[in-house]
Amino acid sequence: MQLLHQVIASNARQQPYKSAIILDGQATSYQALQKQVDKTASVLRTLGIAPGDRVGLYAPISIDVIGSYLGLLQIGAITAATHHTLGRTKLIHQLRHSGARVLITDCTDDLPSLIVDAGLELVLLTAPLRGTIPGVVQLADAIAAHCDESSTMFSQQTNDPECPTSIFFTSGSTLNPKGVLVNHRIMLAACSRVTAYLRNTPDDRILSYSTLASDYGVYNVLMPLYAGATSVIESRPAASAEDVLSLVEREAVTAMHIFPPVLFLLANASPRWQARVSSLRYISSSGQALHSRHIQRIRQALPQVQIFSNYGLTECKRVSYLSPDEIDLRPTSVGKPLPGVSIYLVDEQDRVIDHAGQVGELLVTSDYLMLEYWNMPEANAKAFVHNAFGHSRLFRTGDLFKKDTEGNLYYIARKDDVFARNIWSVNPREVEQCLASHPAVTAVLVVPITDESAGHVPKAYIVLDIDHQQTNGQELIDYCKEHLDWHMVPTQCVFLEALPKTDSGKFNARGLI
Repeated sequence: MQLLHQVIASNARQQPYKSAIILDGQATSYQALQKQVDKTASVLRTLGIAPGDRVGLYAPISIDVIGSYLGLLQIGAITAATHHTLGRTKLIHQLRHSGARVLITDCTDDLPSLIVDAGLELVLLTAPLRGTIPGVVQLADAIAAHCDESSTMFSQQTNDPECPTSIFFTSGSTLNPKGVLVNHRIMLAACSRVTAYLRNTPDDRILSYSTLASDYGVYNVLMPLYAGATSVIESRPAASAEDVLSLVEREAVTAMHIFPPVLFLLANASPRWQARVSSLRYISSSGQALHSRHIQRIRQALPQVQIFSNYGLTECKRVSYLSPDEIDLRPTSVGKPLPGVSIYLVDEQDRVIDHAGQVGELLVTSDYLMLEYWNMPEANAKAFVHNAFGHSRLFRTGDLFKKDTEGNLYYIARKDDVFARNIWSVNPREVEQCLASHPAVTAVLVVPITDESAGHVPKAYIVLDIDHQQTNGQELIDYCKEHLDWHMVPTQCVFLEALPKTDSGKFNARGLI
């Protein structure tokens, strides 16, 4: 079995001069990328990085970082990435939690204390540094000074698909994100299944706004390379539909892998764009619920473009997808499980729910389910159900779903997102769907706020459509009263110019209350 980096190396041998990466408009060929990978792997091994060593990544997306990630796979090390915009405290915590000996970073601030605080032995810098610091090596200089040992390296690399590759940290509070451990087998299975249903080919040029700090970003960058296609990456977030579609036009993009906030931008696209982005075949979105009104707008502006609505999670990559030919029929569904994925909806007693429309927690298993949470035995004990429904283990997603009569899944909410107003349960996602159906609302987040008499009540943060700036909060509250039960109606509507986002690009309610 070829491992992921070996598949990419094979593609490089078959099409050396084809663009593998287009990063912020700068192209790197498969041959140039593979040379970077081989040289980086050789340097890493010479510096003493061994199979099984954990190596932190803390830098914005770059060819150096992509080459480092693949080089680490080549020598059998395990990556542990932290988003480069997160603070030093979280970086140190995640480095210590993973047991990382080495950090690859562009951060030059107070490196001696970082080395001590994080327990590091070595820092590899991807940015210039004046002077020398013990334990700090400039990666570019090391690569330039090192002899080419790529042929030797190829014979030294691991060929065991069970060898761990990466620790992907989930979103969490400042000091307790979980580290999801995966191996080569898992990454290969995920790449194979997702590229199959998206029908990716070497002719694709796939756009994402990605870093390598999450599983979603890593797969967005590497899946096109797995398919022999071109990975088009923008490091800067888009600010408008024109930003996105101009990029599609310039780079002849055939596919987009994005979070819903980018899709919401495209809801403001004009039908005149259709001819200019004729290369675009599909848009694939996951991470948050899609709103029907936004889908309708995109379908009107870009009728030739297929829309894939997906559901997945760090622990099990991609669980389900809705076929694009059903997006008009059931726009709020995330479809059915991928081949090889088994799912069950269960009640509070872990009994299977068979009735359409009944809500339960989703349990899932597949051949690309994570190995475990890294160094978190208590979390692992809670996360898995063993020897149930004919499976050795199932993962508790913590997500509530329902099914329709045809077996299509509909996301309801996180179990811990639902809150009580008096004795009544409030699902913020249902309130958001209602508000998003109003023509004045471009984006919305609903959060619980403390109330002396009710315990908690819903509060809505809203971005208004540019053509409906005169809409007031009471109008939207009245609209909710017409469409929702009384306990679901928000007590306040606050208007913002933009909703905050996580570092990965999802809308984020944290800090709004």
